[in-house]
Amino acid sequence: MKKVLLSLVALLLLASTGMYGQEDAGKAYKKAKTLLGNFNVDPSNNEGKLQEAKQLIDVAAASGELKSDAKFWITRGEIYNTLASQDINKLLINPEYKLPEGTEKNASEAVEAYKMAISAAEKKYETRDAQTGLSESARLLNAVGNQHLQLQEYAEAYSALQKVLDVHNLMAKEGAEPVFENPEDVDQHTFVTAFCARQANQTEAAKSLFKTLYDKDYAEPQVYANYFSMLSVEEGQEDAALAVMEKGKKLFPGNTELLFAEINYYLREERLDDLVGKLKQAIEKEPENVSLYSTLGNVYDNLFQRELEAGNEAKAQENFDEALKYYNQALEKKPDFIDATYSIGALYYNKAAAVTKEMMELEADLSKEGIKKYNDKKKEVFDLFDKALPYFKKAETSNPNDINTLIALREIYARKDDLAMSNEFKKRLENVQNNVDNEKPYFNE
Repeated sequence: MKKVLLSLVALLLLASTGMYGQEDAGKAYKKAKTLLGNFNVDPSNNEGKLQEAKQLIDVAAASGELKSDAKFWITRGEIYNTLASQDINKLLINPEYKLPEGTEKNASEAVEAYKMAISAAEKKYETRDAQTGLSESARLLNAVGNQHLQLQEYAEAYSALQKVLDVHNLMAKEGAEPVFENPEDVDQHTFVTAFCARQANQTEAAKSLFKTLYDKDYAEPQVYANYFSMLSVEEGQEDAALAVMEKGKKLFPGNTELLFAEINYYLREERLDDLVGKLKQAIEKEPENVSLYSTLGNVYDNLFQRELEAGNEAKAQENFDEALKYYNQALEKKPDFIDATYSIGALYYNKAAAVTKEMMELEADLSKEGIKKYNDKKKEVFDLFDKALPYFKKAETSNPNDINTLIALREIYARKDDLAMSNEFKKRLENVQNNVDNEKPYFNE
């Protein structure tokens, strides 16, 4: 019986809103205003009246008959602000309360209503009432954005916080009291909004917001680091990006965030020689950051291969030794750091491959001296494979499905004429290539 009664109430409500829509939008508006007043007198016992007021004010808005009535839009804004306030008040009472999706929508509807009111206003008090309502909407949206930010829901946070900024700018344009009391608060809000936009991959919005702060010489290094990073990936913007970086470094000499942004840029551009100095600076600032040692080792590794291909054996060996040194320093900091472990194995393996190439060039020389050189190179190759093997074994225990590790193990065992082991890793490699995971590693630590 209770469900039937509820259904009847719903039908009557739909019927009443439909009647207002067909006969008189003004009546729906007046009824909505009365219901809002009833709710405000006794919110705890009149929640249903607020919901009915929302339905009626929507009916009146849909008719279009009252689009030039500022008082109507102010009432609509009040209703939607009140709906949003209900959720925000629950959050104030219980910080663990999760705001529903409709909270931002309600506050946003209020903003649009007050903007319509300002456009339609003929009396000063109408404009003033709409502006007061806008300030309340901004407060509600700010609360919504802050909760999303705390929950790392960056897209939702950006949406709400950007609307707060839009309201502030509108109020300033209208000559009304702005949302934020001083320019510093505006800049801080802009910075947080820009951060959320970038985290949400709203690149153009983030870039625009960071540029606003950049043009103001805003005293936050992340502005310059982020703006530089976004410009540097755009075609034809390299000079502009570098200008941003230079300005940032002048304002914040030695700042780590700017240094890392620059390192990432050089990595992307494969500017190996520039990277060496930058990474050494970074290590001085963050000596416990194990990734820096491994990255610097990788840079030297690439320099080793570059010099080797150019035939500069002495320089190649120098870079090889530096790569090995920094990989080992990474492992000293973190013995289970698999990236460095695998990299040492690959370093020895790649050098073995280069020596193998030299060895093959000696095959045609059957002189006594030629055969000796060939055998010496062959021994060097096997020594290098033997040095690489323990690192690849350890890497395999960490990830038995890494393709590069499996290829290296298959090839090393093939070169050592251990066909059983070579075939074992050939099978394991085929599993991964066929999207079948190896359930457990072959080697045990």
